[in-house]
Amino acid sequence: MKVFFISVTVLMAFVLMGRALQIKDMLMGLDLTFWDTLLVFWYLSPGFLLIMMPVSAMLAVFLTFLRMGADKELIALKAGGISLYQMSGAPLFFGVLATLLCFWVSFSLIAVGANKFRSHILDIAQNRVNIALQPGVFNKDIPNLVFFAKKVDVQNGSLAEVMVEDTSNEDTTLTILAPYGNLTVDYLKSDIVMLLKKGVIYSESDHKIIKLDFDEYIIRFSLGALFKGFDLGAIEPNEMSWNDLSAVDINKTRQRIPWLANKIEVEMHKRWLFPFSCLVLTIFAVPIASSFQGIHRQSGLIFALVIFFTYYVLISLGMNLAEYSGMNPYLTIWLPVWIFFAVSLYGVYLSANERFPAWLNWNIIFKWNKRRKA
Repeated sequence: MKVFFISVTVLMAFVLMGRALQIKDMLMGLDLTFWDTLLVFWYLSPGFLLIMMPVSAMLAVFLTFLRMGADKELIALKAGGISLYQMSGAPLFFGVLATLLCFWVSFSLIAVGANKFRSHILDIAQNRVNIALQPGVFNKDIPNLVFFAKKVDVQNGSLAEVMVEDTSNEDTTLTILAPYGNLTVDYLKSDIVMLLKKGVIYSESDHKIIKLDFDEYIIRFSLGALFKGFDLGAIEPNEMSWNDLSAVDINKTRQRIPWLANKIEVEMHKRWLFPFSCLVLTIFAVPIASSFQGIHRQSGLIFALVIFFTYYVLISLGMNLAEYSGMNPYLTIWLPVWIFFAVSLYGVYLSANERFPAWLNWNIIFKWNKRRKA
């Protein structure tokens, strides 16, 4: 168990550092405090935890059996009449626990973390916008828009005596006047929304001015126009909860937006695949570690990571085929999983009966290399 949590911590640290490099422009553009930065990475962690837990579970079992083999404990247990089937009870129980924990992350924490991340970033951005809109000052930070407000409440985003000049249309200039309004965030589209009420619009086109009264007028602008590197975009399927994913009619969505339907379907399979991978890779580690008795932990660690890398490449390839080519995800995504699962069970059977393929026996390979060098 200790190895599992250490593996998760170390791998998560490397992954989050890589993620930090990807979003560094956004973090610098928003000028986040140290505490805000910690919260951002805390909210991001469930999505990466889902991928890291299977490899951490495999490493925990692999390194434990490797140590037992190096200390001759496996030989002693077998000499005492304890078979590999009996010894596999503990790693199997651990694999089930890791699987249940991964299911919790997959079906609960991912959506919570993604929503918290989006809300936290957008709230910070809105506060920055409220501060940027100084009362009595013309703001020209957004291209083609000029804002002026006589009064600005930074806390709740309310505005008073607002003037907006919109030159986004080359042929028409809009001058909007409103006694009051407020700034809010559209969390679904990652936009700042300025809602103006009971105002007047002066539309100037071809030297003609048209006056229009309105009860409510909405101005949207992307936060990417204000903050460098800020691009959250709309909510993606990997941010959605399982209930939201299940509520989507895949067939109707595929008729209208095929790529989105494929993406949602792949995400639904992904939520099941990685938890089940914890159990598959845990079982897979038992016969492999039993076959590689006597090697150093460093070598075992590298070998285990190569196994997981191969596994992850295969399922990633399957996900890409299902998402971009529209192939059946039950075939492309789950085929590598069932192959690894079958190989795992067959490997346990061989190890329990002291039968190993020659290419898996480290001692034979080691002696062969030694004779070849001699």
